Amino acid sequence: MFCRFFLFSFLICLGIGSPWLVQDWLERRSGESEGGRFSAAVAAFPAKLKESLGRSSPPSGAAAPETARVGEGGDSTGSTRSPYPLASKARRMIQGFLPGGSGSAFGSSSRSGGLSTNPRVEAAGARTAGKTGKELAKLGLATGDPIFVRIFKEEEELELWMQGEGNAHFTLYKVYPVRHWSGKLGPKRRDGDGQALEGFYYVPPSQLRPETRHHLGMDLGYPNDYDRYHGRTGGGLMIHGGARSSGSYALSPDDIEEVYTLAVAALASGQPFFRVNAFPFRMTDQRMDREWERQSEWIEFWTNLKEGYDFFENVNRPPAVGVEAGKYAFRIR
Repeated sequence: MFCRFFLFSFLICLGIGSPWLVQDWLERRSGESEGGRFSAAVAAFPAKLKESLGRSSPPSGAAAPETARVGEGGDSTGSTRSPYPLASKARRMIQGFLPGGSGSAFGSSSRSGGLSTNPRVEAAGARTAGKTGKELAKLGLATGDPIFVRIFKEEEELELWMQGEGNAHFTLYKVYPVRHWSGKLGPKRRDGDGQALEGFYYVPPSQLRPETRHHLGMDLGYPNDYDRYHGRTGGGLMIHGGARSSGSYALSPDDIEEVYTLAVAALASGQPFFRVNAFPFRMTDQRMDREWERQSEWIEFWTNLKEGYDFFENVNRPPAVGVEAGKYAFRIR
C-alpha cells in the first residue's frame, strides 16, 4: 500500500500539478520580456508552490483527459485532446484505483437549499427526456449523474461535463452555443457595468431560478468570495434561456431546458452543488501568449484563472476552489 501511495503521489506532483504548468508558461514568457509586470509574480512562484505542497493532502482521485470535444448530439467535433502526455500516462496507470465522488468547496461555506416541484421544470424534463436519455447512454452516462459546467466567452460555448457512476473523471457530454453574453473580455467589477462574469462559481439548489422571465435560469452566485475580497458589486447573474440580457449567459430555450433538467436531476440525486468555471477564452499557452505580448489589463487575473483551467485539462476533474490572499487557490479533491 505504501508503494502504491508513493507512486500515486509522485505522478500527481510530477504530471498533473496545474501551478507547475502555469509556472513553466510564466518562466518562458518572462525570459522573453524582462521587466514586465509579472517579474515579481514569477519570482514568488517557488515559495507559493512549497507553501501549497505543505497544505495539500493526498488527492482523492484523478484522471487525465483523453476525450474528444463533443458537439450537439454527442458527435465528435474535434480531434482527441491530450495536452499533457505524462498526466495521460498517470491516468492509465491508476485508472480504477481511485474512488469517485463529487467533492466540496473550500474557503467558503456551502449554500443550502431545497428542490421543489415546478410545472415549468416538469414540462421541460418531459420534452428533453427521450433525446437526452439516448445520448447519455451512448457515453456511459445517465440522468442524475453529477455535472460540471465550463463557459468560454470568446468561443461562445458552454460545455456540460458529467461524471458517470464509478468514474473518477468527468466525460464531456455536449457543447452548447452561447447565444449572447454582454460586455467584453474581462471580469465583472461593479453593478451596472454590463459585464458577464469570469471566475469560479457554484450552484446549489437554492440558486435555481425556474420562474425567471428568461425561461429557466441558474444564479451563478456572483459575487463570490474572490469578488467580495476585491470589492466587486452586483448580483443576479445567471445562465438562462432567451436571446440576451445584461451580465448573464443566454442559451436557446431548447438548450437551457436540457442543461437545467440535467442540473436538477444531479442535485436531486445527491450532488450538493455543481461548479461553473467561466473563462474569457480557452486558456492554452498559445492564446495566453497573445495576451502576454499585449500586456492586457487582465493578464495577472487571467494567469490565476489559467491555473484552474490547466487543473481540469489535466485530470478531467474540477478542483476544489478557495480564495487565499486575494487569489483563487486550487486543491485536489
